[in-house]
Amino acid sequence: MNCASNDPHRIRWRAGAALLLPLAAWAQSPWPPAQSNPAPAKDDLLLPMPCGGAMAFRRVVIPSADVLDDRRVQLGGPEPRFGYVEASRNDYVGGGFVDTATKNQRYFLIGKYEVTALQYDALGAACPAVKDEGRLPKTALSWNEAAYFAGRYSEWLVKNALAKLPAEDGAPGFVRLPTEAEWEFAARGGVAVDAATFEQPMFPMPEGAQRYVWHAGTDSSNNELNAVGLLKPNPLGLHDMLGNAGEFVLDAFRLNKHSRLHGQAGGYTVKGGDFRTALADIRAAARTEYVPVDKNGERRDKATGFRLVLVPGSLPTPARLQAVRTAWEKLPSSDSGAAAQALADPVKEVEALAKAVSDPALKKRIEGVGGVIKANIQTRNEQRDRSAKSEIRVGAYLAQKIIEDQRRIRQSEATVKLLTGQLQKDAEANLAASKSNLDATLNYMIDTLKQIGLDFPAPSTTAQGEILKREFEARNVPGYGPLVDLVVRTSQGVRSGKPVDKAALVTELAKLEGTRK
Repeated sequence: MNCASNDPHRIRWRAGAALLLPLAAWAQSPWPPAQSNPAPAKDDLLLPMPCGGAMAFRRVVIPSADVLDDRRVQLGGPEPRFGYVEASRNDYVGGGFVDTATKNQRYFLIGKYEVTALQYDALGAACPAVKDEGRLPKTALSWNEAAYFAGRYSEWLVKNALAKLPAEDGAPGFVRLPTEAEWEFAARGGVAVDAATFEQPMFPMPEGAQRYVWHAGTDSSNNELNAVGLLKPNPLGLHDMLGNAGEFVLDAFRLNKHSRLHGQAGGYTVKGGDFRTALADIRAAARTEYVPVDKNGERRDKATGFRLVLVPGSLPTPARLQAVRTAWEKLPSSDSGAAAQALADPVKEVEALAKAVSDPALKKRIEGVGGVIKANIQTRNEQRDRSAKSEIRVGAYLAQKIIEDQRRIRQSEATVKLLTGQLQKDAEANLAASKSNLDATLNYMIDTLKQIGLDFPAPSTTAQGEILKREFEARNVPGYGPLVDLVVRTSQGVRSGKPVDKAALVTELAKLEGTRK
């Protein structure tokens, strides 16, 4: 049976279960590429496994200004029938590895495919036979077995492939199950898609869902498990995130309680749907509870498997610990401005009050108030930064529109010279209207630049501008970096008292046009 067939519906195998045993102590000839990375792509990270095997990972990039910067994402969905488990809610994701080649960017790595039966068995007592069936996702295992596999694979990598493991501050990364937020962020397409697309039930599928998802029905999965990597990937290059096998994540399952998860933790969480799920119910927000036992003992489901993430520790070295402490101490601080000057620093005021009292109960209450103030300031600062990035994006889009309008006006001016009579008069009227619209857009951009400068401090616009550039790059939207820099630079000039010169702005945009052809 040919694993590389172009017809994904020709390859269907039955899954088998295997008991995870002590690490294999011998090597084997390298597996055929179709067994470890059936759909190779640029930027894949291929890590070795015992027995000549390998596992493919993909980066999930997250633009980040500093070590404590994370990204707020909206998970879940709006459908009322699923509201009790997956109503829309905010969560946060962050990348642990620093991208040394790109400023203000961090990342984690996630398995390109679901862990296969062959990969699972490679960590057994003896090397498994390499067969077509080995490309099926490993299912019919417990959450504990999936987590144990991750620990064993991490141990093997450190002992046998340390030089190939990504490291942070010199400390090696390790593999584990993904958190639900990490999994759903990656399944939706991360920063490779815009915010509106990210919040859709499924990532874009321009060739139709059957080319991306194994779902229930004879026109897709035929109600059975299928080999990994046969269908097309999502925008991050990840295969089978939706459908085929449901996937364990690290988090315990909790119900939804209007924009947040309920306090009671139950069984384990499974994401993504599987080959038994109807297409109408396939969605990135899908989350089901997996109770680990029933009256017959430990449960194993034929349609539930897993994939891994590769991450570093949060505090891998003393140097990172010090960097985190420094960044954390800055989190509640207020930026200089009229309000801050009038009240001084409320955090320090509360700290001084706490030190001045001797009553332990009163001291504890004052310290509690200080914690609330810190949290509120941090929330305000995060909201301010998100608003700054949004305004900078608007400014960049306006700059792009002005550049395009200027180009069209020059083309229209050349056309007018070639016309005569009524055609020329009509073209001149249209040209005059275009120039008027251009002037209105210029005024709008100038107002936006002024507002950014007055509303947001320079450190915020600098950091958010860099993050915005990383987002444009992740979505393969070229040419916006210089426009973002222009918006940030000009708005910071406004903040320092320098007015926006309309003629100079037009000239600078004209120069940028020459670099964007």
